[in-house]
Amino acid sequence: MKYYYILFLSLLSCSLIQAQSEHSALLNGTVAYQKGDFETAEKNFQKALEQNSNSLKGNFNLGNSLFKRQKYDEAATYYQNAATQTEDQQQKAQALYNLGNTRLAQAQKNMQQQGQGPAMLNEQGQKQLGEAIDAYKNALRSNAQDYDAKNNLATAYKLLRQQQQQQQQQNKNQQKEQDQQKEQDQNKNQEQDQKNQQDQQKEQDQQENESENKPIDNQSKQEGKAIDLQELTKDEVDRLLEIIEQDDKKVQEKLMKRKRAKNKNPEKAW
Repeated sequence: MKYYYILFLSLLSCSLIQAQSEHSALLNGTVAYQKGDFETAEKNFQKALEQNSNSLKGNFNLGNSLFKRQKYDEAATYYQNAATQTEDQQQKAQALYNLGNTRLAQAQKNMQQQGQGPAMLNEQGQKQLGEAIDAYKNALRSNAQDYDAKNNLATAYKLLRQQQQQQQQQNKNQQKEQDQQKEQDQNKNQEQDQKNQQDQQKEQDQQENESENKPIDNQSKQEGKAIDLQELTKDEVDRLLEIIEQDDKKVQEKLMKRKRAKNKNPEKAW
């Protein structure tokens, strides 16, 4: 029994020390936050969470310190933790409201970095804006009378609508430019086709003119090529002349036959 008694006292003593350490860190963090020393506040709230990771005040106030230092992603994590660690609807609504502010601040920073209007939000910025709207809606589910949540929800939704409208206009302008470019390309292709046809016709006419002016010995077909007698041997010349003479005789014989047939008297018709 003595052993268990001593052990119980030791555990109780450790718990008290831990609670005191957590309380001290929370207190120091709050003082630093109120002075505007957000870096020191952040460190103290982190110490408090090292003692008790489920501390509602630790998560909520660390989220506030990180938000002030524009560490938005980290701040969002601790606001989400705070929202899930309480059953109190007022506290839950406050954590969700701050979560919405964090995501909205990220989206606005994203727009500033783009240097353009809402339509130039990149995919990440659009996601952040959507998460801000969801967070404000959830805050109002926990506390429907939260005027600030209503106001910021309207602001975020207005930004979203503007972004969508400008994005649609941008897409419309891009489509118009693409159509104009396509039409220009088609006209250019038609002009090129006409030019090609004209060049082809010109080349064809030129070839026909050259073909008409060519001497017979320059024609490409072999049967039209003149025979240079000086390139033949004496025997080849004699045979060629003999063939020509025979052909002439055949032609003369045919002419004589036609002439005799024409002069022959036909039988007298009754």
